Amino acid sequence: MSSRLRNQEVWFGLLLGALGGLYVWSMAASGLAELPHILAALTVLIPLTMFGVVLRSAWPSTVALVILFIIDMSLS
Repeated sequence: MSSRLRNQEVWFGLLLGALGGLYVWSMAASGLAELPHILAALTVLIPLTMFGVVLRSAWPSTVALVILFIIDMSLS
């Protein structure tokens, strides 16, 4: 098995990315965010989560969640 798959930081980063995806989905389902906001959130979330997998760190996913929170706060 690859050492990347055994690294707990990678799994934690992917879990944070999935949490961010759920957050974006809830913003879209509630009608709070429209298409440009959803696309902006996904443009931040997906690359930072994948960057964290490459770096084997959960920090980029954490930064993505903070940016998603800022996007959500700017909508209300």
